[in-house]
Amino acid sequence: MSRSSPPRSGWLAYYDELVGVWSRRVGNRHDAEDAAHDAIECLLKADASVALKARSYLFQAAGHRLIDRWRRQERTEHVPLDLLDEADQPAWTDPEAPVRASRLADDLAQVLAELPPKCREAFVLNRIEGWTQAEVAQHMGLSKNMIERYVMRAIEFVRDRMREHYP
Repeated sequence: MSRSSPPRSGWLAYYDELVGVWSRRVGNRHDAEDAAHDAIECLLKADASVALKARSYLFQAAGHRLIDRWRRQERTEHVPLDLLDEADQPAWTDPEAPVRASRLADDLAQVLAELPPKCREAFVLNRIEGWTQAEVAQHMGLSKNMIERYVMRAIEFVRDRMREHYP
């Protein structure tokens, strides 16, 4: 006669459901398990008020970790233009396009130089280099909320200033 296992409690009660849902969404059980483990680790480190809402916390945290993973993968999967075949490289149909692109890059650099240093660093690392806000926060020794504020402030500033140059 086999013994039935006792019912799971706490976060264990949601583990199979969490991995199953995210496996179907991303099509990769390994990535779903990694995200679930990261989310569970954060849950175990969190205070008791978060543990009371374990199911919703785990699903939301796992989703954020999967998004972070996809962003990091996108950041590393770029192929340099010079490694592409000639047929795959974009052709310039407009002879002025390289000049406009260069001018745009110069204008963007000038606008970024007007930002306060920490705001500029957070924006460049997050939006241009592709780091997550958590990675930027850890690198700069600031809170994630402060990085979010810096990035949002920089986005608004860059958008407004670039509209002056390119209405």
